[in-house]
Amino acid sequence: MRASALYRVVAILGLTTIAAWSLAPAIAGERGCLGGMKGALVKGHFTGPIVCSSDADFALVGKTTGATTFSIYDYRYRYMPPDGNVMHGGQRLLVFRGAEYLGQYSMSPPPYTKVVVKGSRVVLSKEGTDSATVDFSMGPPPSIYFDGDAEAFFR
Repeated sequence: MRASALYRVVAILGLTTIAAWSLAPAIAGERGCLGGMKGALVKGHFTGPIVCSSDADFALVGKTTGATTFSIYDYRYRYMPPDGNVMHGGQRLLVFRGAEYLGQYSMSPPPYTKVVVKGSRVVLSKEGTDSATVDFSMGPPPSIYFDGDAEAFFR
């Protein structure tokens, strides 16, 4: 009787271990998706594609200085929509305050816009265009003008 009870415990532990290992990639992928910020984007009602694959780059460009600190992320992505025939893609600048998603600016590639944070300002540049400096000292501006387009700040 003792052997069968021990066998059951070992079998249960074995199944538990297998289940944990099979979930590990999904959990790690969730944490790794968009630099671990996917949850904040969903909670903040992000209105863009959430691409969690090698076809997406999500990088912290920098943090502004001043009365309020904003984290500026450069999000570049490509994806095939369901039942689609053509790849879609884009670039967005995402703005966070701490772990809270505030909003975004949609950029117009190609080519991609280079983004640099300098103090309370964000500098945008692209080959063949004049650079633009965006002041974040009073918060994210309602729109920015760059490369001939006015880009609105939106969720």
